Amino acid sequence: MAGEAVAAAALVKTADERITQCLAEGRSFVLDAGAGAGKTYSLVEGIKKLCAPPVAGRLRRDGQQIACITYTNVAKDQVIERIQGNSLVRVSTIHDFLWSTLQPHQQALRQALLEFNAALPVESSRRVDQAELEARVAAQFEVKYSDRGSKFLEGRIYHDDLLSIARIAYDRYDKLSRIVASRYPFIFIDEYQDTSEAVIDVLLRRMLPLAGNSLVLGFFGDKMQNIYHHGEHKGIGELPAELAAPLEVIVKRENRRCSLRVMDVLNKIRTDITQIPGNNNAQGDVAYIRVAAGADEAGLQRARDLLAATLNWDLASPGTRELYLTHRLIARKAGFAALLQAFTDRGAFAKDALTDGSDRRIAFFLDKVEPLALAWEKGLIGETLGRLHGAGHRLPSRAAKSEVREALNTLMTKCAAGTVREVLESIRDSQLFPLTDELALRLSNTQPIFTADMDDATKEREQKDATLYAALFGLPYQQVAAFARFYMTNTPFSTKHGVKGDEFDTVLVVLDDAGAAWNFYSFDKYLSGADEAANPGRAKRSRNVFYVCCSRARYRLAVIDLTSASAPKAERMRLLFGADRCYEV
Repeated sequence: MAGEAVAAAALVKTADERITQCLAEGRSFVLDAGAGAGKTYSLVEGIKKLCAPPVAGRLRRDGQQIACITYTNVAKDQVIERIQGNSLVRVSTIHDFLWSTLQPHQQALRQALLEFNAALPVESSRRVDQAELEARVAAQFEVKYSDRGSKFLEGRIYHDDLLSIARIAYDRYDKLSRIVASRYPFIFIDEYQDTSEAVIDVLLRRMLPLAGNSLVLGFFGDKMQNIYHHGEHKGIGELPAELAAPLEVIVKRENRRCSLRVMDVLNKIRTDITQIPGNNNAQGDVAYIRVAAGADEAGLQRARDLLAATLNWDLASPGTRELYLTHRLIARKAGFAALLQAFTDRGAFAKDALTDGSDRRIAFFLDKVEPLALAWEKGLIGETLGRLHGAGHRLPSRAAKSEVREALNTLMTKCAAGTVREVLESIRDSQLFPLTDELALRLSNTQPIFTADMDDATKEREQKDATLYAALFGLPYQQVAAFARFYMTNTPFSTKHGVKGDEFDTVLVVLDDAGAAWNFYSFDKYLSGADEAANPGRAKRSRNVFYVCCSRARYRLAVIDLTSASAPKAERMRLLFGADRCYEV
């Protein structure tokens, strides 16, 4: 009876109350919460509980901190602001946190680098001669973390290298896990679904078992919102069952963002969490519109006209946002058609990586060039100085300030009227911030770089890469700027480089698979059910992106379908939206 009473009491506890209980009792947990549930609120409230007596006093006495690991710098800044910069909490990105734990342990780093290099494929551009690297390690060179690229013989490791090397180091040296746990007895992981398998391994396979009761891990996220699938260290999505076994599972079902009609659609897209209203949610409205003919701008406009004239939606409101899941239809109108074509010519994988912003070349502009240029253009001096300081500029004298001002003005001129090459050369020559090694190399030599040990397949890839770089460098920079504007406002992937949890009063999700040789997504095949058996991985990825788009809507959601018609898809849309909310134009 007593056990049943405890179980009944647990059922009525809110998710935030259960988090508080886990923290008080020293139990690690995972919070799963759908869109609009307030995951960040729960994370911040958990931190605040630890920053209050009696825990705060114990942490200060023992020289310890709470660690909060975020997926992006923007998310890091949001958490810091919400906790008012409390010194008891170290908020950092995944890479910065791991590097801070490894950098003091140079011998462990050197040995892990040796093992990592030996395991790289022979054709990898990062791999160096093992004997040469062993000689450098024997000389006890310093391993450094750099955003310029990998140069192992100089001790330089890059973003993806760091995660792999951390996994090796923590696997080899038990002491590292114990040191971290003694310094950070509480570690919160924001957006766990976007955390790589290597990092999850470090946390759950090494740290938690080795630290025992001296460490509490808290994972916050939603496996359905895992939408970053490219790169060496893509997001894990769902925590592996065997590693998640020690974690208490907490589900937060409330949705404080979406209207009741939108929430009903979301609850039919996913079955693992059934959301409930959490904040006097409005009734709202939804619509599915299939464009029967003319899957182009004219067809899209017919759908807009139906929403405005028949359903009386105000599409002119600043709270309205169109989200495009492919770029074919919008690229020419938005001004980046030539950029899209250059990546399309490289192949489907390159085009997909451009689409979600994970391509290393385009990410440099999204993360470095455009934010600095926009900050200077808008007169945001504080943000401009912050980015310059992050690049190593200290500006100690009036002359130094004048030099940087001139460099920024030159950059703006090149961005407005120059080519991509001219923009990169301006950055390089003025030393505003370092180019990646790859960009610097390709800038000086756009010819294919062949080596004696390359096989035919590797040579073919190198030729295609060289062709892409030549095309990219020759484009007007405004093609890149136009893509950046589109990416940050009209795609679901912008949280990787911008604000997470964006929401809008009215969302129009535009589906257009025409002409797309997609490896990673097919919304037509997902919605028709064709991929469920034929390509379940692609179906899952497509579902996640579709869910993220639909869940941005506060009041009104329309899905405008420019893909081909099919009876199974029509039936699915009637199920999702209701027969009375399905239209054809």
